[in-house]
Amino acid sequence: MNLRDSLNQYYFDMTVSDLRRLGRTGGGELSYNSMMYLDVISYQSAAGACTVSTLAETLHISRSAVTIKVGELVRQGLVVKTRSAEDHRVFFLTVSEPVAQALGACDRPFERAARLVEERFTPQEIEAFCEILGIFSAEYGKGL
Repeated sequence: MNLRDSLNQYYFDMTVSDLRRLGRTGGGELSYNSMMYLDVISYQSAAGACTVSTLAETLHISRSAVTIKVGELVRQGLVVKTRSAEDHRVFFLTVSEPVAQALGACDRPFERAARLVEERFTPQEIEAFCEILGIFSAEYGKGL
């Protein structure tokens, strides 16, 4: 297997595993789009604050499209909106507790794999791998 095949296989396996696990643990039948929203909301809320505006900016889509999708996720009980104490026009978004637990379960294979890599490879090999992933992240960060 070459680099491209390996990366594609990893991405496919991770995506399918996450969708299946979240579906089994309270997410119901989720689309890939819904899963992506939940991942971004979870990440942004853990890193600071997530709002419709920050989601729209991150995903490079309209606020109205994000508002519609977030409304759907709130109705499904997957996302919680909390009004800002400082600015009552702003609502912060977080994933619901069952979704947070399911996303945590999705991280378990990742953590197991990271431990195996740390056991099997030298710090220099891991550093090279991190540099390689950094190149991929930087290119994806540039967008289309």
